[in-house]
Amino acid sequence: MKSRGASLIEMLVVLVIVGVLIGAFSTGGFGLLKGSAGSKPRADGVGETIVGRSKAAGKDTVCRSNLNQVRQAIMIYRTNADDAPPASIADLKLPKEFSSCPLGGEPYELNTESGEVRCPHLGHEKY
Repeated sequence: MKSRGASLIEMLVVLVIVGVLIGAFSTGGFGLLKGSAGSKPRADGVGETIVGRSKAAGKDTVCRSNLNQVRQAIMIYRTNADDAPPASIADLKLPKEFSSCPLGGEPYELNTESGEVRCPHLGHEKY
C-alpha cells in the first residue's frame, strides 16, 4: 500500500523547524538581524549584523596587511635613500589599494619627519 500524505511525525518535525527559524529571526537570536542581544557595536558603527561584522573584520585585516606592506616599503625606501623618509606614500610606488583604508576609504597618513604611517579610520588607531 502506498501512503498518500505526510505522517504525523513528518508534520511535527516541519513545524518544529519552522518555529525555531521564526523565533530566531524575529528576536535576532542568531544575531543575523540588527540589534541582536549581547553584541557590542564597533567604534566606527560598521557591521550591525554578524554578516556585516564579518565583512568589516575582513577589511580590518586587509587594512593591517596594507599598513604592514607600506611600513616595509618605507624601510626599503629609507635603505635606498640614506635613511630619509619618503615625502609621500606615492613615492613608494605601491599599487593604489595600498594608499587608503579598505573599510572607510580614508587615505593613510604619513608622518614625513619620522616615516611612520597610520590609518585614520575610527577603530584603527592601534594598527
